[in-house]
Amino acid sequence: MFSKLATLALALASFVPLAAAHGTMSAVVIDGKRYDGPLPAPDEPGKDFAIRQVNSVNPVKGTDNPDINCGHNAQKATLVADAAPGSTVQFIWRNGERGSWVHNTGPVMTYMAACGDQGCTTFDSANAQFFKISELGKKPEGGWYMADLTTSTDASLSVTLPENLPAGEYLLRHELIAMQLGMSPGGAEFYPACVQIRLSAPTRNGAALPSGNEVTTFPGAYKDTDPGIYTPNIYEPTLNYVFPGPPVIALAAADPSTDPSGSGSDTPTTPTNTESDGTPSSSSSTEAPAPTGGSGCGGGSRSRKTKRRVVKRVVRYAQAAQAAAGLKKRAPMAVGYVAAPQHKRVAVPVAEEERPFVRSRVMRAV
Repeated sequence: MFSKLATLALALASFVPLAAAHGTMSAVVIDGKRYDGPLPAPDEPGKDFAIRQVNSVNPVKGTDNPDINCGHNAQKATLVADAAPGSTVQFIWRNGERGSWVHNTGPVMTYMAACGDQGCTTFDSANAQFFKISELGKKPEGGWYMADLTTSTDASLSVTLPENLPAGEYLLRHELIAMQLGMSPGGAEFYPACVQIRLSAPTRNGAALPSGNEVTTFPGAYKDTDPGIYTPNIYEPTLNYVFPGPPVIALAAADPSTDPSGSGSDTPTTPTNTESDGTPSSSSSTEAPAPTGGSGCGGGSRSRKTKRRVVKRVVRYAQAAQAAAGLKKRAPMAVGYVAAPQHKRVAVPVAEEERPFVRSRVMRAV
């Protein structure tokens, strides 16, 4: 069955216009601030970017190709985007005609490399020691996370930066590997892109940079015959996909926001609504009402005698309610956890049982 799907995919691909069938990274959003990327060369005069510019929307072919590093003839960028430990970074990809992304089969992986004391604006990425911080492949319910990029022109996938990296400037390498031709050696299509970021950690002592088998180079990280790059049964529904390259570093794998399925900390993200200048658009909010004055419990208009009568009545009511419920005191509240978006846990109170009690400043005074 999957061989028929593969044949159909190849046939459909032949009817897609060349530019629309490929593409580049369109923008990156870091903690809500958007940095648009450059169009493929020629240069756009008078504009600065944090995304390194490539000169083609076509995929990189072959794992030994030097362009697998940051893309076709990628040029150093003039800007360095600000980030912080734990920042959320969203990646937006578009096709060569600036429409939505088209490929829907294959992994999405994110790497980082320190630019050193010289900074990223002059750093040669051919010398980079890349380490992997996230990877996304197949969804538990079927399909691939890459397909989420095809839903709109601003659809994105996001990653949470590791908490304990040293401060400094880094290349953030985001990579899509389109696998519709990965049934044959050399058929996989690589779409790498590099973003220059400055990671600040003013109150945090960063751990040492990853080393050993956690770091790699591009080219050098992959071979055309590696599992996950050459995968004859890529369209098999029960495929257990194997990611190419090094493992996700321990610093990122230990992050509590990491996807528990083992897919890494990349997560699908609802498109961010940002203004055209890159700043997040304001959203409506409702402020809590201010405390109001008055002569209620604890107010100043009642006499002491009246207050004592109120206290006695409240105490009698509370004692009667407790006796009726068979409780000497309020039972403790249990704290449970519910899943929140972006895999962050939020503590919420969960009542163990209902019981009557009086919400009153007078009772607190008693």
